[in-house]
Order: sequence, then structure tokens, then C-alpha cells
Amino acid sequence: MRPKSMGRLVALASTALLVAGAVSAGSATAVPASAGRGRAAQPLNWVALGDSYSADVMVPPWDDPADSDGCGRSGYSWEAMLKRDLNAAHPGWTNLTDVTCGGATVAHGVLGPQPAGALFGPPANGKDHGGWVAKPPQIDKVDADTDIVTVGIGGNDLGFGDIMNNCLAIGAEQTLPVKYCKTYYESEAGQHWLNEHWQIVEDGLQATLADIHSRAPKAKVFLLGYPAIAPTRFGCSYGNFHQLGTIRLTNDAPYLDAVQQQLNQKIADTAGENQATYVDTYTSSEGHGVCAGGSDRWMYGVFSNLVMPPGVDKPADPAEYQCPARDHVPAPLPKGEACTFIHPNYYGALNQRNEVEAAFQAAGLTP
Repeated sequence: MRPKSMGRLVALASTALLVAGAVSAGSATAVPASAGRGRAAQPLNWVALGDSYSADVMVPPWDDPADSDGCGRSGYSWEAMLKRDLNAAHPGWTNLTDVTCGGATVAHGVLGPQPAGALFGPPANGKDHGGWVAKPPQIDKVDADTDIVTVGIGGNDLGFGDIMNNCLAIGAEQTLPVKYCKTYYESEAGQHWLNEHWQIVEDGLQATLADIHSRAPKAKVFLLGYPAIAPTRFGCSYGNFHQLGTIRLTNDAPYLDAVQQQLNQKIADTAGENQATYVDTYTSSEGHGVCAGGSDRWMYGVFSNLVMPPGVDKPADPAEYQCPARDHVPAPLPKGEACTFIHPNYYGALNQRNEVEAAFQAAGLTP
């Protein structure tokens, strides 16, 4: 997760909005072209765009390292599960083109190419098998024949991972008085950084929806929010890297939750302004964040044992998915654990799947 170029994103936003100017609101909300046809003969064309939370990068299994493209898409991502289930119940319901990719932003992934240096897997050792190559813009898969577009983007544009890393580092400082990263982000410098990134998020979401509507004026568009990470501190303990690690629980954990809710609100507002449907995955996942236990826990901490889908075997060596070397993250990882860095586990992906299916049903897309 890297700070982004404002000029690049504004240029993308302006171009997409100009192109979309000729698209009427009525055409943007029209019934998909395939809706009235027999589903077996004419499947709905669904394109999935997004970042690591849509690719569900920490839900095994993944591609063999030799075949990995660096995006880390899971065979049990919410998209993969929903497609399998709907096509099993209604044969031929959809063709899914899933181009979600871990590390994606709007400028570098959705509307523009994602460079090889911004591909992180897993599997982390995919680079050992010839290297990863830059990915073309995800939006290129959306065209006039597209009936459904799902989008999960915005977290990397905000730099949420950078914020969490900063909170981990500040929280690890053993000084008195205790330091909080919330204090930094409320300072003049922190506010300036955040304001720039909030603008990047808003411009990027607007540009993405404008470009989708211009390419696929008959498609129904669904914009996903992010699931809850730590809406409550009950069950959490400072220094537990299966949870929030060295993020301070008194001030910084509630602050991060407030930032996440603000991000979701911006996503919801943008959907409402652009003839798209907002899919709320936060509300249903409250109480299922990193502080919960067992199957009630739908979100990994900084690192963790991997939660396996039913019938799926553990990877031979999950510890190969190491966290980058940082002073505030233990290295190497404990045996058998992976660098999950606050991502949905299998149960979290299953909840995403359920929320999107409900949104599809409400939109009249499922039989």
C-alpha cells in the first residue's frame, strides 16, 4: 500500500467523467440486456473489480506458485463461492470474469495498469518462477455486453494499510507518556496527509463509476464496503499479533474503526450519487472482527494460522508468506503461520458472499 499520485488520479477522473457525460441516468439503471432471456442459454456477464478484500487474498487455496499472477485471488473468494453456488442452483446463470487483485488502487489497478512492483501475491514465492508482470487495467474487461459489475476499492487509495503500519510502529514505542497514532493524524501534518488521501478516494470512486457506466450503460453496478475489523475491543489484548499487535487499544483501535466507517460512508455516498448499489458488509460483521474467537472471528490479525475452507488442506508451508521486515512485526513468523495483515478469513469471505447475493436478489438479478 503506497501513497498515490494525485495528478494521475485527477486526470483519470476527469477523463472518465467526460466520457460518461453522454450516459443518461435512465440507461445506467436499465435492466441488464440478458435479464429477459433464458438463463441457461444466455448467462449474465459479471465482471468483478477490486483490491485484496475482494480477491480475498488470505483465504486458501491459491494458484500453484508456478501459475500465480501475483494478484492472490482465492479459489474461495466471495465471488468464486457465489458464482459456484448460483450456477449450481441455476445452471448457466452467469459468466464471471474476476480481475480483482491484491494491492490494487483506482489509478494503479482499476483504471490504469498495476505495475509488477505492486503485486504481492500470495503465493509470495511466485516471483521465483519467472517473475510477475504488470497487469492491464481491470476496467478493460467491462464492455457493452457486461450485465453486472461488482467493485471493491478504496482502502489502498486511502492508504489504510499505511495508517495501520504507522499505528503499529507508534504503538510499539515503549515511552512515557504513551504515544498514540490518533494524535499524529489529528495533527496539522496528519490532517494534511489524510485530506489529500480522502480526495484521492472520492475522485477515484467517482471516476470508476463514470467509466463503468460509459462502457456498460445497461449493467447493474454494486459497490462494496469493507467489513468490520475491530468495532469493539472486547477480547483483544495489546501485543497479540493474532489480533492488532501493538496498535493501542484505548485510543488507536477506536480511531481506526472510525476511519473505516468514514471510508464506507464515502463509498455508500458515491454509490447513491452514481446509480449504483452499495453493499454493506460492515454491519453484519460487527462483533466478528479480530477480537472475536473461533468461527465467530471473520477477520485475521497481523499474522495468524490460516482458516481453511471445508475440505481444503493447509498449504505445505504457510510460513513462506512472510510479513515484510519491520521493527514492529516479529520475524520470522511462528511456524505454520502466515502474514495475514488484517484481511477477511474464510468466514469473512462467506459473509461477503452472502451480502452480495442478497443485493443481487434485491436487484432482481437472481431467478
